[in-house]
Amino acid sequence: MPRDALVQFPAFRHHEASRESANNAMMALLVGAQVSANFLELTRDSSRQLSEIFPTIPHVERFDLRPDAAQAILRGAEEHLGAMAVPQALAIHEGFILDCLELIGAGSAKAWQMHDKLATRAGSSFDVDRMTRFHVLREMRNAIIHRSGIVSQPLVDKIGELTPAGEVAWCKHTGRSPRGLRLGDRVTFMLGELVEALATTKALAREANWMLIPAVPPATWAKVIVEDHLQHTPGRLNPTKRRKVILGFVRHHYRAVAVTEADLKTAFAACGVDMA
Repeated sequence: MPRDALVQFPAFRHHEASRESANNAMMALLVGAQVSANFLELTRDSSRQLSEIFPTIPHVERFDLRPDAAQAILRGAEEHLGAMAVPQALAIHEGFILDCLELIGAGSAKAWQMHDKLATRAGSSFDVDRMTRFHVLREMRNAIIHRSGIVSQPLVDKIGELTPAGEVAWCKHTGRSPRGLRLGDRVTFMLGELVEALATTKALAREANWMLIPAVPPATWAKVIVEDHLQHTPGRLNPTKRRKVILGFVRHHYRAVAVTEADLKTAFAACGVDMA
């Protein structure tokens, strides 16, 4: 979906920035753990503790093991990082969908129903394959957080609803299908599941953005645009300059929205600001 087809409103920009930041941080930690494990090969035969070998590293006393023990933990860090990263990716997405519900005047909703509520209010629908993948991820996240990773019946049910196309996309990212999970098994999140979570939520967020464009009234979009502009345009502008700046702002961030100059002028007036 081209950038011009999306509305770059504050919640969406924040969502995109948060996703990128979380992805970069988790990839840095994952790579950093493996770099550290490889570096510890230099001290593999040492019987000294890490705090003795690297006394200047902040907080080393909290990971005060012998190099061989520390190396083993670092090499297995991917699963632990995945258990933190996938819930974070889902939380960022769920926060954005709640922002969309607020913008469209639909109130709030639980994670399991928020997409349906948004789509119904917008008179649209989300991609079925992506939604089945999202709900499998959501129940996996719930298993990690609430059941120490043990597979529950709700997760088994959602896996059963995974569409064939959804399963193909899942396997492309993870290299394995979730269909083999049974009650009592243990959920693990590896790098593949993080990639899957980021890909699925990115696509669903863009679908949500796209369906908001015609569903949110022009007057509401004008209010969003004006408030966004005033927050990011410091200082006072005369009405003629204000008009030039706001039209450029709309072209840059809100090209996909059908708002008129009259809508913008009315929104400015509501904020006590003049526009030529």
